[in-house]
Amino acid sequence: MSHPSTRSLEMFDAVADTGSFRAAAERLAVSPSAVSKAISELEARLGARLIARTTRSLALTEAGTAYHASVSSALATLDEGAETVNSVTAAPRGVLRLAMPVTFGHMYIAPLLPMFAAKYPEVRLDVTASDAFVDVVGEGFDVVIRGAGTLPDSALIARKIMETPTVVCASPAYIETHGAPAHPDELADHACLVATATQSISEWVFDRDGAAYSVAVSGPLRSTSLIVAREGALAGMGIARVPYHFAGPELESGRLVRLLRDYERQEAAVYAIFPAQRKMALKTRAFIDFLVAEVGSVRL
Repeated sequence: MSHPSTRSLEMFDAVADTGSFRAAAERLAVSPSAVSKAISELEARLGARLIARTTRSLALTEAGTAYHASVSSALATLDEGAETVNSVTAAPRGVLRLAMPVTFGHMYIAPLLPMFAAKYPEVRLDVTASDAFVDVVGEGFDVVIRGAGTLPDSALIARKIMETPTVVCASPAYIETHGAPAHPDELADHACLVATATQSISEWVFDRDGAAYSVAVSGPLRSTSLIVAREGALAGMGIARVPYHFAGPELESGRLVRLLRDYERQEAAVYAIFPAQRKMALKTRAFIDFLVAEVGSVRL
């Protein structure tokens, strides 16, 4: 048996939804007679009455009700298939609103934006660089870059774009004067610059044989800012412990020296946060995939 056309299935679905040949015809921009003819041909093809007709109303028969469930599912699958093809062939376009932290954004995101713009010329970038917390949905951002992937809001999704080690570092001048610790336990004899969001915590966590290993530290500086700790280390105040991306250029230039590398933990990560939607906008998907490919490939 040959299969009915998609158009005849759309007409049957419209009649079942609206309860009227005329309303179905208006929805599909065809004549009522065309709808009636399509339903009659469909019933003849199936050998079953799908719609019970009276002079005043239409109602699905038992067979019609069962068939409508299958038809609705089939049409939805066809729509999803068309959307999938469109997502592959269509070009991302529109304004992409991005929020990113200042230091990480300037170091790792900003240099990539011209490349993204060249690859997707129909996307316009609206970028906010700030360390302040932003409301992704409330402030209308498409993507927000954050250093935490825990989301209390189920309306958001987090995708990891980079994972970096947390490094212990000090200036050459500090090391020349005080020496370099060879083991985390030796930090007790050094000035440590503590950066933590929780003022009561004065421990640094290291890796020892695959297990977390905590060491109590203290020193002349405590701050909630990793940048303050990094600047203190650059000035020779002591030893800092920060995610690599906060001190990458200084480590590469030799202004800071990486210490206790054998005990580092891979515990710092950066995420792209975006609203949870059944159909993600092409511009958003393209940008996040781009970040994962480009930022995630950075060698640390």
